Amino acid sequence: MLHPDLPGGKVLRAHRAPGLALDPKPLVGERAFDAASLLRDRRSQLAAEPHPVRRMRRRLDQLAAELDLDRERMRRWAVVHALAWGLGGPEDDERFDAILACAVWLDRA
Repeated sequence: MLHPDLPGGKVLRAHRAPGLALDPKPLVGERAFDAASLLRDRRSQLAAEPHPVRRMRRRLDQLAAELDLDRERMRRWAVVHALAWGLGGPEDDERFDAILACAVWLDRA
């Protein structure tokens, strides 16, 4: 079971479990796909970085190691995920530009 919309702010510490996910959107699929929302999290901070691709590479390396996932497979799923969210229609230009920029950073990472 996956949670395809799980940025860091949607996980809470709890007494009954080490972490609880808010607003689940259950989906069955590959674990590598599920890391996409963590990779594209905090896009505004990434955009402010002098080298966002370098930062994205570190995120990929860390998540792949911690989650024992194939880095390249996770990266490719994240590109697809970012494009799917970005090409769904520009609700506002800032969000649209940020998610497409994230897809480019992932593609280069």
